[in-house]
Amino acid sequence: GGGGGGDGPPRNRRGRRGKAKAAARAESAPPATGDRSPDRALARLDEVRGNPPPGAPTPDEIQRMIEDRNEARRRSDFNRADQIRDELKNRGVVVSDEKGGHGNALTVTSWRYWHD
Repeated sequence: GGGGGGDGPPRNRRGRRGKAKAAARAESAPPATGDRSPDRALARLDEVRGNPPPGAPTPDEIQRMIEDRNEARRRSDFNRADQIRDELKNRGVVVSDEKGGHGNALTVTSWRYWHD
C-alpha cells in the first residue's frame, strides 16, 4: 500500500523533504549561547539546591555519601542506607530517590540543602 498499511514504509515524499529542511535549519542555526553552558547549568543546580547550612557537607562529600548509600541499597543493606540518609539529613541535606530509578547514584538520587 501507499500509506503505510503494514507492508513497508510510507511512500510519500514529504517525510524526506521535511528531514532535508530540518538538516538545513540545523546547519544554519547559531551556535549555542552561554545560557546552555555547563557553568550556567551548575549555577541553576545551586539555585535549586539552596545555600548550605552551617556544618553541611561539601557537594563532593554528599556525592560520595549518596554513592555509598545507593550501594548499600543495592546490597539490600537498608539499615546502612538509612543511616547515611539520616546523617545527611542531620547535616542539612535531604535526598530524594527517583521512583523505580535505575542507573548510577547521581542520576537516581537528587539532593538539596535543608534549613529547619
